[in-house]
Amino acid sequence: MTFSDRLRLLREEKFLTQNDLAKMLNISRQSISNYESGTRFPNDVQILIKFSQIFSVSVDYLVGISNIRSPAINNNIVQFPNNKNVDKRVYECKNAVLESLFYEVDTMPLDDINKLIKFIYVYKGRL
Repeated sequence: MTFSDRLRLLREEKFLTQNDLAKMLNISRQSISNYESGTRFPNDVQILIKFSQIFSVSVDYLVGISNIRSPAINNNIVQFPNNKNVDKRVYECKNAVLESLFYEVDTMPLDDINKLIKFIYVYKGRL
């Protein structure tokens, strides 16, 4: 996934418009549009750092060097609402793999997606 893809995904996950993000960074909406379309890349490292802070991801993830959103982990345990504790490193890694899977599946025809779902059910013994 490219910087432009990740930037758009992260912005949409936070339900921000391009204009909202531009205001947060004190840059133009057109700059955000250019970054997301891939026609431009930030020429100021501080912009990349601000993006990473806004979206709570590493710069490595943002620019596509890593698929792990936040490798710098202070506390290695994530507590979920069902009181299940999960190692953050496993959680982050699993999220990266699932994100990659989502983008692969997203380009597949609907019939193939349904076959894949059935395969997963068979694999898990639910069908």
